[in-house]
Amino acid sequence: MRSAQLLLASLALAGAQRALHWVTRVSELERTLNFTQHVLGMQVLRHEENEDACPITCNGKFDTSWSKTMVGYGDEDTHFALELTYNYGIVGYERGDGLRRFVLWLDEAAAAAATAAEMGFAVEAVDGASRVVGPDGYVYELHQTAADPDGVLPRRAEPFDTVVLSSENPVRLARWYVSLLGMEHVPLGDVDDLQAIHTRHPPGTIAVGFGGEAGRPSAVRYVFEPSASRPRVTEWEGRNAIALPESTVRAINARLIEESPELIVHELRELHEALGLLVIVIIRDPEGYEICIVSSETFDPSVKAATDHIGPDWARRNGLLAAMKVHDEL
Repeated sequence: MRSAQLLLASLALAGAQRALHWVTRVSELERTLNFTQHVLGMQVLRHEENEDACPITCNGKFDTSWSKTMVGYGDEDTHFALELTYNYGIVGYERGDGLRRFVLWLDEAAAAAATAAEMGFAVEAVDGASRVVGPDGYVYELHQTAADPDGVLPRRAEPFDTVVLSSENPVRLARWYVSLLGMEHVPLGDVDDLQAIHTRHPPGTIAVGFGGEAGRPSAVRYVFEPSASRPRVTEWEGRNAIALPESTVRAINARLIEESPELIVHELRELHEALGLLVIVIIRDPEGYEICIVSSETFDPSVKAATDHIGPDWARRNGLLAAMKVHDEL
């Protein structure tokens, strides 16, 4: 009985600590949505318009109205997603060199790469996969899911596999994620295919992630590839979002206040949402990547309730853009 209780507790904890989504900056929302839908096979999960800039810089350090569109392969309370942040009046973003690529496993990876090429996006073959440079310069590495013995291509529960980041010191950065956020070191790939790992990643690369079902690593990992110097992180890199139990969020905030207050971007806030208290703190890791940490107890049910699969109201958006253009010309 005791072992069964411990197993249930570990599984509950695994569900409460997970990678949520990565925020990207979008200069052409319609083009990006066409890409995520027709190339990557994602769907719109929810969309919101905001008249005022976000007080905790969710839209970056831009004093403008903005929108966010969540896209992915399944409900946000169980799947990783992308947040497409659009700032009205911002026509482009200075690209950093920290966020290298998103790695996905698709049922029809070759067809996805071909569609990207037809749409005018750059496509490069890399070690049996395709790297596609999508809107605003974000890179997506597309791998083919493996066939079973009967030749049927099974759909992975989570097509998102990896977020690859540059790091001046992958060992030190990985230790920080493990020590502060409770992640664990995870394999870079199949241990029986070391050659593919070495081809895909330079020596010194390290991966971390949260524990998944039955103690197995979750699908979404963070891979730190070594770079000669500290990466240049700009607004383009966006922000990583993870969920942890409320008590853990508070403990992390208290620890940073005591040990590394310079890593706190926005102090801990308590937001009274319809489904409960949401605790949120925005921090950055030692190499400058921003992380939004939210309490899983309220975040998961809130995003599930908000999911309506309704995309942007293009007529309304076009009206806002037209009004901004007229204002600029006056």
